[in-house]
Amino acid sequence: MNNLMNNEEKIIKRLRHSAISYLARYEVSINQFEQTMKRKLSNFQDHLSEQEKMKMIDIIKREMISAKFIDDKRFAEIRVRSMRRQGSSLRLIYAKLKEKGLSNDVIQFAIDVVDEGHENAEMIAALRFIKKKNIGIYYKNKKIGNETNEYTLRDKWFGALSRKGFSLEIIRKVINIKDIVNADLLLEDSI
Repeated sequence: MNNLMNNEEKIIKRLRHSAISYLARYEVSINQFEQTMKRKLSNFQDHLSEQEKMKMIDIIKREMISAKFIDDKRFAEIRVRSMRRQGSSLRLIYAKLKEKGLSNDVIQFAIDVVDEGHENAEMIAALRFIKKKNIGIYYKNKKIGNETNEYTLRDKWFGALSRKGFSLEIIRKVINIKDIVNADLLLEDSI
């Protein structure tokens, strides 16, 4: 029995070391952490039952949460801030963070923190996206030859923005902006 406990302690120690090494490199959600630890534990201890694996992972997970190495709210806020800078819509943010195993409450809290003070944060995100992709008012080739070419481009731009999760209302506003100075001022105010 003592040998079994000693072996379990060795596994937990090895898993703890692996967890700390992993968390030193990445900010992750609790769900991501659990999945990674399952994979790591399976790599170096395959003879354990699922219940034993979950018990060990739970021990390490509690340690990492109490040490504040894992925090879903912090993770969500970092990801939302990054995605907003890249020009991501609310729909896309929700979809990506749900994949990471975060609850709607945590996601909404992070969005509220990041978008605080910006009543038109969705519009700013759409502007960042079109600037990054050089579409709409930021389209580099300003010489749009014939009418069909202009409508083809607008269709492509609509498609790009809708795939990013923006609403039709936001897409129309962004595509119909004609003054690049005002668009840039709106972006500068958001920083």
